[in-house]
Amino acid sequence: MKGKFSELVKKFADSIKTNRKMQIGLAILLAVILILCYFLFIRSPSPKDVNEGQSIVSSDAEAYADQLESKLEKVLSQVKGAGDVSVLVTLGSGFEYVYATEEVVKETSSGTTTTSTIILVSGEPVLVKEIYPQIQGVLVSASGADDISVKVNLITAIQTVVDVANEDITILTRV
Repeated sequence: MKGKFSELVKKFADSIKTNRKMQIGLAILLAVILILCYFLFIRSPSPKDVNEGQSIVSSDAEAYADQLESKLEKVLSQVKGAGDVSVLVTLGSGFEYVYATEEVVKETSSGTTTTSTIILVSGEPVLVKEIYPQIQGVLVSASGADDISVKVNLITAIQTVVDVANEDITILTRV
């Protein structure tokens, strides 16, 4: 079996040496395989990949929401009459990232075309701005929330800390 296989490989190698079309085809096939390997396994993620990577954006946004909740709980529990406080913050989206781009304007007979390319430094996109997620709503459960003055103070404190509209804040009395 080994003898037949090695004989077959030798015939194939001899045919490659003598057939120019086969050499070109093999070189093209090898180039395509190398390019595919590069794009699938080696290259770093592009900014588009980073933006669409839901697990990255989601975990960052969740961590941001958790941080806001703990800060609000700490501040709101110090409001006179609030008592025990729990906070839930919901976000409208994840983080948004703005990357540095280079625009090239080409004038042709049919008009002008603008091409935008993201600038990379050491293979990584250059981050210009990080836009924090918009807060969709804040839910507060406080044991002293049955008192209207406490409720107003809690709403005022939330608006001061996170700049969210009055209608996006719900205060409930904790059991």
